[in-house]
Amino acid sequence: MSLNKLNALLLLVVIVCAMSVVNSTHSARKLYNELEKEQRLARQLDVEYGQLTLEQSTWGAHALIEKTASARLQMLTPTQRQVHVITPEGER
Repeated sequence: MSLNKLNALLLLVVIVCAMSVVNSTHSARKLYNELEKEQRLARQLDVEYGQLTLEQSTWGAHALIEKTASARLQMLTPTQRQVHVITPEGER
């Protein structure tokens, strides 16, 4: 094999290696961007979960009050016939 052919082969190998480095760097950056997006989404979901947990505890407190009112004070929800809607005069 002549020196020129060897140099050409080595140049080709260097170019292929350089292209693979560029390709793998691009892939790594693309995957890192996707990771950041998913982490941002996870943080948003954590915030939403916290809000929903707070809302659930609020509704749970309401149910506890209603349960206590019916058990201890024997309070009942009025029937539709027992409810009277009063409007200010002049309004219908």
